[in-house]
This record gives sequence, structure tokens and C-alpha cells, in this order.
Amino acid sequence: MGIRSRWMAVTLCWLLLVPAAGAAARPSVVFLSPDDSVFWTMVAEVMTEAAADLEMDLEVLFDRGRDRFTYQQLAEQVLEREVRPDYLMFMAKENVTAEMLTLASDEGVKVFTFNTDIPAQARELLGMPRESLPNWIGHLVPDNVAAGRQLAVALAEQAAKLGLTQQDTAPDTIALSGTRDSSAAKDRNLGLMQAAQDHRIALRQLSFADWSREVAGDKTRVLLQRYPEVTLVWSASDGMAVGAIAAARDVERQPGKDVVIGGFDWEPEALDAIRRGELTVSLGRHFLGGALALIQLHDYHAGVDFAQGPSTAALKYRFEAATQSNVDRIERVMDPESWQRVDFRQFSRALNQDLADQAPSADQQMDALVSALAETRAAAR
Repeated sequence: MGIRSRWMAVTLCWLLLVPAAGAAARPSVVFLSPDDSVFWTMVAEVMTEAAADLEMDLEVLFDRGRDRFTYQQLAEQVLEREVRPDYLMFMAKENVTAEMLTLASDEGVKVFTFNTDIPAQARELLGMPRESLPNWIGHLVPDNVAAGRQLAVALAEQAAKLGLTQQDTAPDTIALSGTRDSSAAKDRNLGLMQAAQDHRIALRQLSFADWSREVAGDKTRVLLQRYPEVTLVWSASDGMAVGAIAAARDVERQPGKDVVIGGFDWEPEALDAIRRGELTVSLGRHFLGGALALIQLHDYHAGVDFAQGPSTAALKYRFEAATQSNVDRIERVMDPESWQRVDFRQFSRALNQDLADQAPSADQQMDALVSALAETRAAAR
């Protein structure tokens, strides 16, 4: 069954469901996907598998407009429904997060935000989850700042191994970022800047490429010709990194040999490029953030709260690097068959007595998810 067919089936079950007397209603969740890119499609598909295992009614809505205003409009449409969901999940976007949180609170819908840090404007107005808005119950985010730095350092180390830089010399670097209103891009850029300030790299130019492979390719061609001494291309996404690989070839550079390129997202095409040696590293596992958030909502709905108060309602986890040394394992994690085989109920504290008294960190929970996905497919072979 295709992903859209599964979503339709899940939504249909929600509409037809009539709980038995005294039975607890299945939690209903609407996830607002910020776009329908490869990455967000993966996020939604894993969430669909997790929701089915956890007996949650999940509806996924894509923002085809890919704009903060159309994203807010999508939230408004859900919150104007006669029958609203129990929970609303969305990515924290610049300039609209506070409005979306406030509207959901006014309508009595609980919210869980994830994937990007809370924008400064929203933090100033509302604080963090459970501080001023009780209905804003949680937030889950990868450490994008640390990862931006991690990517820069990993690329610099690879350049040194290849002999592209002299000892203690910062390699010349160009960077490809996403959009100017993206919290993830801003945080990854900040980590990049920290690496530059610490003289781990010599940043020649950072260019915004709108998360687009084509735009990234065009800009990389220009930048590599403008700065022929560049040996590192830092990219805030794998899609843009793949565009940079093609552009490097166009200007007669050799990705993985005389120019070192890395990105984010663990996209399948990027993993293929790692196997070929053209992409050095991809930082990922955040595609599992939506599934991990659903596990928190499932347990919260069952009376097992993931947080003890405002100070613990915001969860953070680290990225993991995919390289030639572990690409086989990462490909197992990324395989949709693994998502289907794994039983997401095993991660629920509400459903497993041996986990009930534990309070694992988001990092520990993400480690468990990744390990289970890698081992599930391996065991099935």
C-alpha cells in the first residue's frame, strides 16, 4: 500500500471510529508538514508507520505553498474544523510560530512542536512549552548548532587526510544554506560560523540556495570559479550537496578527491554518493523526529508524561554521521521496509512495564530507534 493510501485509510478509520462504552478514545493527531520534499515525505511515512503501531489516528497535511503564511493558513483551517484533533504537530517557523501556538491554545488543542528551535520572537512572547501556554505540551529538536560545527570539522579533517591542506592550515570553504527564514538553517549556519571563528575552516562565502538542488548547483559553479582555492563545500542539506557535486564536476573538480563535500538528511541519493566517495559525510537521523514525537504524545495521552514540568518539556538530541564506514547500516535504517517491520510499541513507556519507571533522554530514545531499525532489517535477511 502506498503512503497516501495508508494516510487515507488511517483518516477513514478516525472518521468511522466509535469507541465502546468506557473505552479510551484513540488520540487524534494532525501533522502539518512544511513541504512535500524528499526529507519531509520520509518524516511523514515513518510517522504513519508509528501511528499505526501505537493505534493513533494520524492525518498529514502538506504545505504545498512552502511559505510561512500558507503554513499558518493550514493550521487555521484545521483549528476551524467542527471536530478538531486532540493534538497538532508542526515545525516551528520564523514569524508565525507564536500566532499558531496562541490560536491552538485558544481552541483548546494541544500542540507539540519539533524539528527546529523555537524562534526568538516566539520565545520572547510565550517562553517555552508549559510556561505561558499549558496546551503547548512539548518540543523536540536536533542540536542544529552543534551539527553545523560538526559538519565543518568533519570536512576539514577529511581534507587534511587527503593532503588538501597543510598541517594546522584552515581549508578554504564555501557554504550553501537554506532559506533566510529557516530556524534550522540559521542554527546550522551558527555552528559553521563557530568553526570559522575557531579557525577550523576559512569561510570565503555563505550563499543561500533555498534548499534547492538546482539553485545550489548554479551557485556552486560560480563560487568554485570565483574561489578556485576552495577545498570544502559545506551544505545545510543533502539535496543542495548533491547539486554541488554535479557543479564541481562541471568545473572539472573531483568531488571526494580535490574538493570535500558534506550535507544533512541521510537522503538516499546522498548515501549513494557516500558509497561512491563523492560525498564525505551526511548528518542525519532527524527524519525520525516525528515518530519520536508521536511516541511522546502516545504516552502523554495514556497518562505517562514525558516531562516533569516546563524545564523538561523541551527535548534535544544529537545528529549522527553517515560515512563510508557505516553507510550499510544507515541504509538499513533508511529502508521503508525497516520502518514497516519494526514495532514502535516497544519504545512506549505506557505499554512496557520495564520502561515505565525510566525517563530516558531524547538522545537515548533516538539511539534505540536507530538501532532497532538497523537490526530489524538485518534480522529479516
